[in-house]
Amino acid sequence: MFIANYITASRIFLIFPVLYLVSDQENISNWIALVLFILAGITDHLDGYVARRTETTSPLGGLLDLTADKLLISIPLIYLLSFSDNQILLIPSLIIISREFIISSFRQFLTENLGKNPVKVSFIAKSKTTIQITAVSFLIISPNFAQYFYTITISLFWLAAYLSIHSLYTYMVSYKNLIK
Repeated sequence: MFIANYITASRIFLIFPVLYLVSDQENISNWIALVLFILAGITDHLDGYVARRTETTSPLGGLLDLTADKLLISIPLIYLLSFSDNQILLIPSLIIISREFIISSFRQFLTENLGKNPVKVSFIAKSKTTIQITAVSFLIISPNFAQYFYTITISLFWLAAYLSIHSLYTYMVSYKNLIK
């Protein structure tokens, strides 16, 4: 296994201490959880850079990277929503998570039918991931701040949901001729 794959795997393993440390109350552990979550988010860019730089890209690395991305967003998001009594986060969160499952299924379908995954990650998809990581980061730390900060967090989630829908639409339009 290549170093880039270890970096990707660390993104998955960092989810567990984040979940353990995050609290719905103002707490120093939220800051530690935030640092670990941001570190995990940074590995999303680092693993690809290392793989390209060392010429060690592989199908396993690509699959592991996609899985780690989905888990990094979905698991903490679902867990954090269990703390929230604000239903306004539920809709954008469902959009975000649904998009992740649809795109994963779409990629799997194409891989099974074509023998490879022709879907290239777009700029809008990378932007979406960055906004999602930012939104979840804000949600992790929001108990330590006032309502105004939580309002910004909600706005970030709606922006992430919009970018999720937009990137999903872009992928479907771009690759519709491959669906049979």
